[in-house]
Amino acid sequence: MPRYPLRDRLDLFQVQRAAKRVAAEVGFGHHAREELAIVASELSSNALKYGKGGVLELSDMEDEHGRGMMLIAHDSGPPFRNLDMALKDGCDDDGPIDPATILKRGGMGAGLGAIIRLTHFFRVESEPHGKRVIAIRYLRRPSTRSRRPSRFR
Repeated sequence: MPRYPLRDRLDLFQVQRAAKRVAAEVGFGHHAREELAIVASELSSNALKYGKGGVLELSDMEDEHGRGMMLIAHDSGPPFRNLDMALKDGCDDDGPIDPATILKRGGMGAGLGAIIRLTHFFRVESEPHGKRVIAIRYLRRPSTRSRRPSRFR
C-alpha cells in the first residue's frame, strides 16, 4: 500500500494526484476520481492541522461489498474530544465554530462531513501514538440489504 508522508501543505498536491491515479486504476469515472481527491485532501489536511502531520495510505481493495478504494490517514495528534460533534458541518470536536475564527483556523468545519458524504464507510481508530481515520468508497454503492462490515461506522 503506497504511503505518502504529510509534513506540510504542499504534500496535499501529491496526495490529490495519487488519489486520482489510484481511483483511475480501480475503475472510477472522472467525477468519482475528483471526489476521492477531495477525500484524500481532507484526510491529509486534518492530519496536518490537528494531528501534527502523519501519513496517508491509498490502495485498491476488494471485499464482499465489491471493488473500491481505501484511504487511511495516520497521525500522531490527540484523539477527537467529541467525534459526533466533529462530523457535523460548521463544528469541530468542541462544538460549533465561531464564524469570526473561520479564516484564522483554515477551514469551515465541513471536512469530515465531506468525507462521509463522498465515501461509503468511515471509521476512526485509536493508535498507541495518535489515530487512524479510514474511509472506503466502492465502485458501486453497497446494497442497503448487504450488511456493513462491523468494523465500520
